[in-house]
Amino acid sequence: MDAINRTYIEEYLRKMAAYPCSEVMKAMRRSAEQEGIPILRPAAASLLDVLVRAVKPLVALEIGTSIGFSSLVILNAMPHEGRLVTVDSDEDRIKQARSNFAAEGILDRVTLINKDAGEVLHYLSDPFDFIFLDGPKAQYINYLPDCVRLLKAGGMLVSDDVLFYGMVADNALVRRRKITIVKRMRKFLNALMAQPGLHTTIVPIGDGMSVSIKEADR
Repeated sequence: MDAINRTYIEEYLRKMAAYPCSEVMKAMRRSAEQEGIPILRPAAASLLDVLVRAVKPLVALEIGTSIGFSSLVILNAMPHEGRLVTVDSDEDRIKQARSNFAAEGILDRVTLINKDAGEVLHYLSDPFDFIFLDGPKAQYINYLPDCVRLLKAGGMLVSDDVLFYGMVADNALVRRRKITIVKRMRKFLNALMAQPGLHTTIVPIGDGMSVSIKEADR
C-alpha cells in the first residue's frame, strides 16, 4: 500500500507534476528510491512548490529535513532572498542534506538544526511566513501549538502524510502496529480543523496534505 489514490490516478498525477527539479534533485530522488528513503512524491512536490510561490515567504521553517529534497522544493519556490530553517534529529540525514544543499549552491540560505524538533520548537521565537511539517507523524499533535504560535498572521502551515496510507480515513485499513500513529494523526487533524484563527483543508495528494492559513491581523 504505497499511495492513497488509485494507481492510475497516482501515475497520471506523477506525469503531470511540474516543479523546478535540478540535476541534484533528480539524483536525490534516484538515490532515495534505491535506498528506500521516503521523500515527496512528484505530485506532492508540485503542490508544495505552488503553495510556497503563493505565499512568497522570506523565512520558512521545515520540521523533518531528511536528505533535504523537500527543503530544495521550498527554497526553489521562495524569493531569492528567502531563508529556510530546517530541523531533524537524524545526524546522518542532516549530513546528507548539508551535502545536497552545498551541491545545489544554496547552503548559505539554510540553517540546519540537528536536534529533536520537540525541543527546538519551544525555544524558537521569531515568526515564520511558511511552515512545512513533515517530521515524526505521531508527534504532529505535540508540535501543533508551537507551529501555530510561530506562524505569522497570513502565513501558511502545510502538513504532510496526514492521511497515512489511507488509514486515518478508514479503520479497515489500519494495521495493528500503526494504531497509535493513526489515533494521534486523527487527533492532530481534529485539533487543526478546530484551531481558532486557522482555516484548513485536506488535499488527497501524495499521502495527504493539510493546508492551513492563519488569519491576517485586522
